[in-house]
Amino acid sequence: MAEVRSSLCSGANLTGIGLRGEYFSPGSRKGPPLLVRTDAQVDFDDQLDWPDELAQQRPGAVRWSGWVKAPLAGRYGFHGPGGDSEIRVSETPLTGGRAKGDGTVEMAAGRFYPLVMEVNSFPVGSGGRIRLEWTMPHGVRMVLPSALLFLPMATV
Repeated sequence: MAEVRSSLCSGANLTGIGLRGEYFSPGSRKGPPLLVRTDAQVDFDDQLDWPDELAQQRPGAVRWSGWVKAPLAGRYGFHGPGGDSEIRVSETPLTGGRAKGDGTVEMAAGRFYPLVMEVNSFPVGSGGRIRLEWTMPHGVRMVLPSALLFLPMATV
């Protein structure tokens, strides 16, 4: 099993599939999630694709977790929805109330970094939008592509 896990975070694994999304009831991320799934990207509006069998239990909080692979060496800026949310890379808060600094982190090309984004008030039905974006070293800001996002090792 350790061999399978280590192969996920190696140069041989060139294409990611997204992050693990854990969707919780409104008010907190405590207790079991309503739904756990793989999200190719974090780019949602209030028309969140939600299973019909859970239509009466819309999410109020969410956690996305996994690994991000840097395609280029340099300083990356991370951007989330603001408000009651936080982005952590390598356990360092880059956005949110605990963040210190300018929301950027130095990353080496081809390396994998643990990534967590938590949102405590999911804006379903309010016209809100949630995106996980970054500004790359050359200045382009974009939604993190699924090809650079990998599931947490614990899900293997």
